[in-house]
Amino acid sequence: MRALSKSRPLLVAPRWLALILLLAGGFLPPVDFFIVNVSLPSIHESLGATSGEIQLVVSAYASGYAVLLITGGRLGDLYGRRRLFLLGMALFTLANAACGVAASPMMLILGRLVLGLSAAILVPQVLASIRALYDDPRELARALGFYGVMMGLSAAVGQFLGGALVQWDLLGLSWRLVFLAKIPVSLAILLAGWLVVPETGSRRAVPLDLGGAGLVSLALASVVIPLSEGRGLGWPVWVFVLLAAAPALIVWFLWHEDRLASRGGMPLLDLSLFRIASFRRGVVIATLFFFTTSFYLLFSVYQQEGRGLDPLHTGLAIVPYGIGLFLGPFAGALLQRFHSRLLALGMSVQVGGYASIAVMVALGLAGWPTTLAVFVAGFGQGIAFPRLYIMALGEVPSHQAGLASGIVNSGLQVGAAVSVAAIGSLFFAMLGPAPDERAYAHAFSVAQAVLTSALFVAMLLAVPRRGKSTELDRAAAT
Repeated sequence: MRALSKSRPLLVAPRWLALILLLAGGFLPPVDFFIVNVSLPSIHESLGATSGEIQLVVSAYASGYAVLLITGGRLGDLYGRRRLFLLGMALFTLANAACGVAASPMMLILGRLVLGLSAAILVPQVLASIRALYDDPRELARALGFYGVMMGLSAAVGQFLGGALVQWDLLGLSWRLVFLAKIPVSLAILLAGWLVVPETGSRRAVPLDLGGAGLVSLALASVVIPLSEGRGLGWPVWVFVLLAAAPALIVWFLWHEDRLASRGGMPLLDLSLFRIASFRRGVVIATLFFFTTSFYLLFSVYQQEGRGLDPLHTGLAIVPYGIGLFLGPFAGALLQRFHSRLLALGMSVQVGGYASIAVMVALGLAGWPTTLAVFVAGFGQGIAFPRLYIMALGEVPSHQAGLASGIVNSGLQVGAAVSVAAIGSLFFAMLGPAPDERAYAHAFSVAQAVLTSALFVAMLLAVPRRGKSTELDRAAAT
């Protein structure tokens, strides 16, 4: 199931070049999620947006991204991953342009929603293409490791770039440059991808399971949207109605999939994937792992609102995290004899870093102690994150890689939504009516302790059972 005859690249290129382009394309959507955080005050002032509209600028992207991930992955498996990668890149470019010229909060919110939908089409194709391009377990382990590093770095790079671009205010564009600056990069990736990225999707013209796609999207939306919007709207009744409907929608979706399969059709979700123990465990760990998403948001709020830092210095405060993320995989390579334990080991370092950040902020120890703790947290994630993808996808058949990628990334997004909603609500509830720097520090420390607890549970789940080691695990160690 390699190349589609009608979708071949124009140039024959080595796999490493295709890998670089796929990683570059996959890097932009997660950066887009984080790059907006630091620019929100400027958007609020420039467009006169209400606090609810500002919340929608963030949640519209997250919601569009989360609800279509599984369907986006399946589309690539059925109709061609290269084709969907290029389509996703094209939509992503156009949506950034729309956001960059938005004249009202609603125009920006709609642009962000389309950005999220385009990201859901694009991202699963990256991971699935990598899984299909590399048959050798050793090469696949390294390629998945690069993907994990790329995803981890996106948060730190996004926060820094958002702060820097707003602070520099080039050409007087302020926050608009956050979107417009990605357009030439996206166009370059789109053109290069069209030239050299090979097709790895299916040859079969199988119709998409539209019923399953609709039901799974509704189920994800009934979790992500209420959690994203609930706090900003004061937790209205409809939030709880949608959350209560989620289990019923999931049951309905599973019934539909089983019925379709029994009739000889091709369901959206192949339930046999969940018979793969490493995939099952990887999805659960991924969901808990992305509880860490609230750290980036709340750390930014604490730096800007609590300590009064400008956008550039707020972005710089997260740079040590990115440095740690970059160095973490090199440490993992040196610890290859612990290959099966590297996920848990990296997460334990990350837990230590997160706990230290909470303590340092609570004690008011700004400066190098907090900077060191931020570095340690990123270093631990740099060790762990690549291993998470190796665990979750290493035993998945290549023809199901897009679907599996969509499921794993959906788990990440659900974890992010729960984290931002629950831990974010705790943070703002503890601030009080007239918060000062100490109030921000206290609220951040308590919220940080809670998300560290979730990461600790994920770490315990990541501890390998005695004697369990996959071929990809062993390959990743060499």
